[in-house]
Amino acid sequence: MVWEVIKTMKTLRGMISLGISYMIFHGWALLFFIIGTLTGNAWLIGVGSVVMLFWFGPGTPVIPLILITALFIQRYIFFDLTNQIKIKDKWRELNKKQEKLEKNIPDKDLFK
Repeated sequence: MVWEVIKTMKTLRGMISLGISYMIFHGWALLFFIIGTLTGNAWLIGVGSVVMLFWFGPGTPVIPLILITALFIQRYIFFDLTNQIKIKDKWRELNKKQEKLEKNIPDKDLFK
């Protein structure tokens, strides 16, 4: 489902909003870690490491938060109305496809 949502953000505004959303939650910590490693700054390495380990930990909803924030930025800040995905409908569609796979029922639209 994550890949399906990302595929709907194929406009330039969608990609920029996805990048901004990633930087809000996780990207800045990665930059702290890289800059700290290059300069030898232990504080930057420590802060970047702690934040990255927190988001990589079990039970942290970093990917849904990034996607929801990116959709919000794309629609309400960049005013890009091309992405009209309904997550609830996409979830039902993917569950139906999974049920068909489990029951071995061939579906011509399954592998699009």
